[in-house]
Amino acid sequence: MNVSMSVLRKPLALAAVTAVMFSAVACSGADPTSAPPPASNTSVSESAGEPTPTTSASPTGSASATPSARPTTNTQGNDALLAAGGLGSKEISKGTVVSIESERNGWEVHVVSSGGEEQQLRTDASGERLVSGPSDDRPDAEDRAENQQFAQAAVSYQRAVRAVEGEVDGAEIRDLSLDRDNGRTLWEADVVVGSQQRQVQIDADNGKIVSNRADD
Repeated sequence: MNVSMSVLRKPLALAAVTAVMFSAVACSGADPTSAPPPASNTSVSESAGEPTPTTSASPTGSASATPSARPTTNTQGNDALLAAGGLGSKEISKGTVVSIESERNGWEVHVVSSGGEEQQLRTDASGERLVSGPSDDRPDAEDRAENQQFAQAAVSYQRAVRAVEGEVDGAEIRDLSLDRDNGRTLWEADVVVGSQQRQVQIDADNGKIVSNRADD
């Protein structure tokens, strides 16, 4: 049986090509039957690539934007004044406290008797400890007559303090004293409210507010 040489050459050539291909793949280490690796995703997620923004609180506006709370009564400062008056009444019995004035390191208290005599003493800043006195203030005849009128005042210094606190919210009383004005006996209170200074007058006979004005 005669077979053409050209027919035999074709299978031999195909086998040779196939052998060369498998040899090349084997050298490269790749699996000819595996699928090609997926293309790498080079894009970066926005959420991973960018920092999370921080929300800062907006600064507060002007003072007019947020209403400020009303000040409360300064009971601590007034408690010291009341304590100083109480100590004066204790140290000088049978007398009327007519003046309580703030000093640099405490309070000065004046007490008068029904006969017009006047004595004074000084306390510490709390009003609870005696620093000096009592000592005789030696009033003259005019002051003695005025002291006799002060001793008859129906409104005590405690009641005058309460009247001021009810009239001026946040009031800190620095000085409180009896005075005569147009034939009337009045309690006069020098008051501080924040940065403002005021003077309040109270009728010493009935405890009513007579005036409340800025003290320039």
